[in-house]
Amino acid sequence: MRRSFSRNTGLAGLLLASALLFACDGSTGPAGPAGPPGTAGPPGTPGTSGPPGSGGAILVGSAERINVEVQDVAVPAGGGAPTVTISLTDDAGFSLRGLPANTISFTLAQLSPGLNGSSSEWQSYITRDSGGIPNAQAGTESGTAGTFTDNGDGTYTYVFANALTAYPAGPTFDAAKTHRLGLEIRTSFVLGVAIPANNAPYDFVPAGGAPIETRLIANNATCNACHDNLGFHGEARFDIEYCVTCHNPYSIDGDTAAEPWGGTVDMKQMVHKIHFGENLTNGYYVVGYGNTTHDYSDIVFPQDVRNCTTCHQESDATVPQASNWRQVQNRDACGACHDWIDWDGSDGDPNTLHVGGLVFLDDSNCVSCHGENSTVGGGAYRVENAHRQANVEAQSAFAFEIVNILDTNVGDFPTIEYRVNNPDTGVPWDLLNAPEWTTCGPSRLAVGIAWDAADYHNNGAATPGLPVSISAIPCSGGNPTAVAGQAGVFSVTSSTAIPVNAGGSLAVTIDGHPAVDIDGSLERIAVTNVVGYAAIGANPLVTRRNAVDIDKCDDCHNQLSMHGNNRTDNVQVCVTCHAPNATDINRRNAPCSDLTSLGPDDSPIDMKVMIHALHASSFTGQPYGACGFGNSAHTFNFVYPGKLNNCEGCHVEDGYYPVDPANVLGTTVDANDPATPTDDRVISPNSAVCSSCHVSSLAANHMMQNGGDFNAMKDADSNLVSSGVETCQLCHGPGASADTGVMHRVGEFQFN
Repeated sequence: MRRSFSRNTGLAGLLLASALLFACDGSTGPAGPAGPPGTAGPPGTPGTSGPPGSGGAILVGSAERINVEVQDVAVPAGGGAPTVTISLTDDAGFSLRGLPANTISFTLAQLSPGLNGSSSEWQSYITRDSGGIPNAQAGTESGTAGTFTDNGDGTYTYVFANALTAYPAGPTFDAAKTHRLGLEIRTSFVLGVAIPANNAPYDFVPAGGAPIETRLIANNATCNACHDNLGFHGEARFDIEYCVTCHNPYSIDGDTAAEPWGGTVDMKQMVHKIHFGENLTNGYYVVGYGNTTHDYSDIVFPQDVRNCTTCHQESDATVPQASNWRQVQNRDACGACHDWIDWDGSDGDPNTLHVGGLVFLDDSNCVSCHGENSTVGGGAYRVENAHRQANVEAQSAFAFEIVNILDTNVGDFPTIEYRVNNPDTGVPWDLLNAPEWTTCGPSRLAVGIAWDAADYHNNGAATPGLPVSISAIPCSGGNPTAVAGQAGVFSVTSSTAIPVNAGGSLAVTIDGHPAVDIDGSLERIAVTNVVGYAAIGANPLVTRRNAVDIDKCDDCHNQLSMHGNNRTDNVQVCVTCHAPNATDINRRNAPCSDLTSLGPDDSPIDMKVMIHALHASSFTGQPYGACGFGNSAHTFNFVYPGKLNNCEGCHVEDGYYPVDPANVLGTTVDANDPATPTDDRVISPNSAVCSSCHVSSLAANHMMQNGGDFNAMKDADSNLVSSGVETCQLCHGPGASADTGVMHRVGEFQFN
């Protein structure tokens, strides 16, 4: 039946619908209480297993540094293939995944104790051919040789390619002996960037338990004190404990096997030979990667080679065998330097036998003369006594002291009171009568006076650019006077008055050396120099800026003593002579002994230029030359053993930033008439320093575009006369867009 609606009925429905629509716009009432929970439904069907999670690990390519930790090395009974477990993290502690197998390599070596006086020694399981000799050289095993597994969470396992008993030239496996695992990571060829990674040397005993036999001779820090960041073989090998897994007695350079050293690359022989370099009878070279010859026969060790404790520091608990240098005597270690000795007499030349014509077929008798308890010759042949430095021991009896600085107004002739103390006896030296100070020639003592301490120009001094120098003993015209009432105090007075343009402060220095009889020979004994400061007139006292740390110099030099042991271990004394106005013009025009190599033009001897130039000479390809004492020519062209970009290898923290050119003098590079600075050719101060290393025309143009001047002059007071003003600090100052420390990557050197 069809239902029919009247017009009135439709209208009523429309009105009702409208009312309902309008009602939706009203306010919502409060929510009702929650209903009771429903019954649980049946479990769903299990899904398929997903891939292993990353455990929060990030891709290894995102790291700036890879920190490797060896977690475990397991060797199956009988010497099966070892399984290694490692973990990788970045500096923020995030685990690193995704390291390709072809970027990692491993070493593995076994340590055997020394026999018959010989040293304990590592031997690598992994070897390779060298110079046509099978298995002659220790090597690494690539992660692709065995089974390398990325666990996805920052941990990895590696199973070596062979059982330890199957490596053809490895040691006889002994589960009770100490073993060492090492590794290296090279990412550049695969990931496109070289990410530094540690070598993670790991000592273990396959049979279990902690290693008892160890061989820890030198610490990385002692090497890096001079080398900054010792890295070899493509900057992937940094750790001494890793190096010895290859550089051991069983590993040779086959290309030099026929040389007198038998091709050895054993660490104790190789390192001693390299550092003894120029003193070797037979020289030393190695043929390395790509058949490149590395000749160390001309290496000059920058300190006395008898300083065994520079590398072997017995006070360091991390290297318990550091005392081996004096306690373990054998042909390999000693013959590394004393390479003229024919130990077994096979050369047939009596002149090359050990002293006394002795022949040795093993090391068992070395201890008789050279042992630490030997009484032969009264103990003179003990290693520590044979390497004794009597001239250094004698230094303890001498200490310079500036007692007083008098008469320091403009026009005054300064008087300096001083003494030389004897810390061993507590009694000052009698400088007028003691033979140590009156044997002219071997005895020398000088008082220096330099100005202005803000930056030395030495205006008005007797020798232009150099400080006043006064002999402080009765030698070389010296006329010291004993000061009444003060034990051991003497005084000298300058014959040069303080000029009007001297500046606000002056410095007084003492340098020189006593003459001491060492085994029948008069030796010049180096004594640490001293410096003191005094205001000129009513000016406020200003001391010279301190940009470098002498302890950092001595990391390489042990004791920095120059000019015949006169100037010793005080950079603040050096800079009074090696000042911005000074060149070698006085010696160069004497004339110098070798003008052919140096040429007629004078060289700057300003400290900030000279030191950078001579240490960078190999890098720049521009040897630094100067004419020195006795008009002798000196040319410096050597390889700096550290990293040139590590400014804090020498400088104090932040001591390498651009200076204020209003406070630091420009460097004279051509003095012309030494009597006046007004005709000097000068380089503005920051440009003078930076151009010592950055020698390209592009670098020079950059400096000139930013106010540097390579053709400046000086006024009569030695102030810079320049066409521009250096603005180096704007870009290269601390925190600036091209911060010097950041551009040189100073912060990357962990031993600064």
